[in-house]
Amino acid sequence: MGATLSARVEWAASQSQEEAEPDPQSDTHSPKTSFANHTLFHELIHLIDTLAVQHPTEAKTEFRRPLVWTSNTLRPSHFAAAAHSVWVVVPASAKNSKASVTSTVTRADGTPLFVLEQVGSAAGGDPATALFMAKVSSFEMLNRVLKTAEEMKLKELQDILKANPNPINTLFGITSNSKGNTFLMDAFEAFNNETDPKRKELNARLYKLLLIINSFDLDLLSAAVKNQEREMHLNIPKITAELQMLQSFSGTDTKCALTSIAWESDYTFSNGFKAPPWRQVYGELGYIEAVCHDVERLIVTATKDGYFVNKGYAADSQGHEKLNYERDSELFLTLVDLMKSKSDHFAETIDKQDYLYQPELSSSSFRVTVPTCDRAEDEGDQDTHAVRTKDSKKNPALKRRYCLTGDEASLKFKNERTLGSVGNKLESPTSKRGGAQRVRSAAADEEDSGSDSDGSSDEEVQEKRQDNSELPAEYYQIQKLVKYLRCGNQTATIIAICSLRDFDLTNEFNQLAIRDVGGLDTLVNLLDTDDPKCKIGALKILKEISKNVQIRSAVSDLDGMQPLVELLRDSDEEIKCLAAETIAHCAKNARNRRSVRKYGGIRKLVRLLKVKPGSEEEAVAVSGALALATCSKSSKNKEAIQAAGSIPLLATLLETTNEALLIPVVGITSRSASSDENYRQAIRTSGMIKFLVENLSSTNEELQTALCERDFQMKRVTLVRQYNGLLPLVNLLDNPSNKELLVAATGAVWKCAQNLENVAAFNKLNTIKKLIGLLENNQPEDVLVNVVGALGACAQTLDGRQAIRENNGITPLVNLLTGTNQSLLVNVTTAVGACALDSDSMVVIDRLDGVRLLWSLLKSPNPHVQASAAWAISPCIEHAKDAGEMVRSFVGGLELIVSLLKSDQSEVLASVCAAIANIAKDEENLAVITDHGVVPMLGKLTLIRSDKLRKHLAEAIARCCHWGNNRVAFGAASAVAPLVKYLKSPDEDVHRSTARALHQLSMDADNCITMHENGVVQLLLGMVGSSDPELQEAAAGTIGNIRRLALASEKASMAS
Repeated sequence: MGATLSARVEWAASQSQEEAEPDPQSDTHSPKTSFANHTLFHELIHLIDTLAVQHPTEAKTEFRRPLVWTSNTLRPSHFAAAAHSVWVVVPASAKNSKASVTSTVTRADGTPLFVLEQVGSAAGGDPATALFMAKVSSFEMLNRVLKTAEEMKLKELQDILKANPNPINTLFGITSNSKGNTFLMDAFEAFNNETDPKRKELNARLYKLLLIINSFDLDLLSAAVKNQEREMHLNIPKITAELQMLQSFSGTDTKCALTSIAWESDYTFSNGFKAPPWRQVYGELGYIEAVCHDVERLIVTATKDGYFVNKGYAADSQGHEKLNYERDSELFLTLVDLMKSKSDHFAETIDKQDYLYQPELSSSSFRVTVPTCDRAEDEGDQDTHAVRTKDSKKNPALKRRYCLTGDEASLKFKNERTLGSVGNKLESPTSKRGGAQRVRSAAADEEDSGSDSDGSSDEEVQEKRQDNSELPAEYYQIQKLVKYLRCGNQTATIIAICSLRDFDLTNEFNQLAIRDVGGLDTLVNLLDTDDPKCKIGALKILKEISKNVQIRSAVSDLDGMQPLVELLRDSDEEIKCLAAETIAHCAKNARNRRSVRKYGGIRKLVRLLKVKPGSEEEAVAVSGALALATCSKSSKNKEAIQAAGSIPLLATLLETTNEALLIPVVGITSRSASSDENYRQAIRTSGMIKFLVENLSSTNEELQTALCERDFQMKRVTLVRQYNGLLPLVNLLDNPSNKELLVAATGAVWKCAQNLENVAAFNKLNTIKKLIGLLENNQPEDVLVNVVGALGACAQTLDGRQAIRENNGITPLVNLLTGTNQSLLVNVTTAVGACALDSDSMVVIDRLDGVRLLWSLLKSPNPHVQASAAWAISPCIEHAKDAGEMVRSFVGGLELIVSLLKSDQSEVLASVCAAIANIAKDEENLAVITDHGVVPMLGKLTLIRSDKLRKHLAEAIARCCHWGNNRVAFGAASAVAPLVKYLKSPDEDVHRSTARALHQLSMDADNCITMHENGVVQLLLGMVGSSDPELQEAAAGTIGNIRRLALASEKASMAS
């Protein structure tokens, strides 16, 4: 962010500077649009976010002077959502014509750390045209502001750099006259010469911030050097990255830099190159087709050394078009430079394009030396990754603004040579030479992260292509029919629609053929006609082809959800049904789900549910419920569904016997209740659960699966038992052939088994025997995770442990300890640990070497597995015969478990302390772990505030005091005073274990003095009257030891 920033930013030269080197100090300079700048800005965004997360104290340090810039994108409305906690938003009004935003946090002088003020008045009264002046005075505020800017944060950062070309000078007030990079020395001298104590303290914080920024700067420099070494020559990923950046700037609007740009061919050879083998020998990698606003189509050759324009396509003597590979321009290092030389419009507009922020590039293109925070998205979208290509997986595509054209696409295929077998896979969706390119961005489907949580994709579809010789006749027939669709004649349009429906629209090739020849946008346009026959015909086609993941993405590009949502108000029931069913398919795409909510489709779909079960209008409700079930994958859509008054309508529809309606209704309630407690409460009060449980006895497996998933999400599992739902739920375990149903059923059983009364009912229904049978039938891991989880829950009761042992369930459980699935290992260790509470079961576990397997899992890198294994080891040691000898037989086992006390996970520490408390019961083992340094490690943990850890830590300390001078060592490790504070905990178990530890520690005189000084006597006096005899005895013993020491001290002083 210092010297590296100045060195790596590419500055655009003004008209007067074209002959000279651009000067960053000039008022006319600005960062130019290039892939290098685009990557650098992503790195800077990542660094600012990392600084705010990893160094929060330094990020709050005030700048010497604020960064000031003119913002074209930030508006007060962007800050309104968090106004109550972070920002103070003052909207424009009659009295105050200029809006503003200030931060609630201020500088030392009382001025806000962030200010956004309107400059001048808006043109025509339109707030969107107003300019705002922004000032920010700390990295924490800068990070918040950039997050508020969302996808325009790169544009905002570009404006900041334009207004502050030397940010280090502004932030720290350093002015260096030397040519070298001496700002650290200059800063040290400037800060060290300060005499004012307050300013000197501020300078110390600034200098620490400067050192952190310098560390980041070195990381930037190192990354730049490595990239330069690696990218001496062009390669396919690098070309694709720059190509995708330019695609985000393309469209038919003249504000776009170019009309379209894409690979000239989708075909990729086995070595990853797109150029044919006989051209690869000349260093050519592939060919790019570019269409500019002011220049004819260009065919660009990408080589290892750069880019040049070739002579394009020309007809040979036989009239066949062939590509002339001959060079027709000079060589350019970047595509941007080449396009600037060929298109004046491109040269004038490219530096006016706005970057769109892409989190994947920011987080993956650069790594700083400090750890970063992972971010996760929720819920699944079935379409996002499906439109990804292999290239985009290497370097994900940029979000782009899609611009439509009316040109009809045409397909050309080379006949020069056979390019390979038909089985070769292509990298990207269809490329169309001679027409408009419709390039879909996978990142666009993943927008709205965090706030909407519309999810990411589960589907992966590899689009297949065929060369010219294998194009079926249907393709050309569909192409002709699409022409008739566009002719404008109503009769011809209806005939063409009927003819299209005669094709097999479930065939993927036919679906994509309609899209490729431009029929999809025509079908969407037909939805706006007044002729109901055209609407119905178009909807029937769209309903079928929208089952294809790529068609759904294309519908999103066309903004096709708006006319579909409008048709939900149509008076024709058939049109409403078809529109809702089409929405149900299209809404599997995240962008389409957002569009449904944006255009008011949620409320319209809920209105379709206002029918009486069993009536003729029930078909409309089925279609509406299907659409809502798909839309409910979005968290904001769930809120909108509930706000539209859906719960009473869904409760009424559950009374129906129509299983086609019940399935989507259950799906809606399942997804909505999974993340919203208010929704769950509303469902309980509406009486829906009774109907849900009663339908478990249905013979429809799809409905049973949906209902089991619903039970899996329930918090009040007692209601399933109250409505007699456990028996039909257990009966579903008898159908192992339907894996999806089995996963849902075992998950619901696991959830219900969290209640001990349900476990007792399961024992009567012979559930444990059925679950153990599933362990022995080679079920998939999803099923095993749920089955083992259910067995672990059942093993919490004595009858459950006995049933597991009698049905030979210990052996398959122990065998699963050798697996690799982390979730399965957590559940298996929990189940084995619960079974170890039974002495007879422990004998079987020991015979199968289960304790050794549990101990080996302590080496797992997963802290959840470590903690679960340690919890399981405790009952194994407690109930094993000759446990001390068993533990010593594990080579390096004691050293391993002591080393886990260095973990930073509270759950791991608590479980290990519990295990050590049991290990220390054996004197020889206690001596060994003492030699491994267990005492100082336990002493360090006494400062951690976690009652769960405190309970087991105090117990471990009490046990360890029985060896040698450990009592004295705990006192030397400063463990006594923190233990006294444990007595203030509200947890009785913590009191009991702490009193035991203090009783043991009070046998050392110095420890007694420390306890007395920290007020332990007053705390223990109240516990002497406890109803817990163990707590009474330990408290009284501790007080007695302290009193005896005081009496001995008093006698000694009187004797002297």
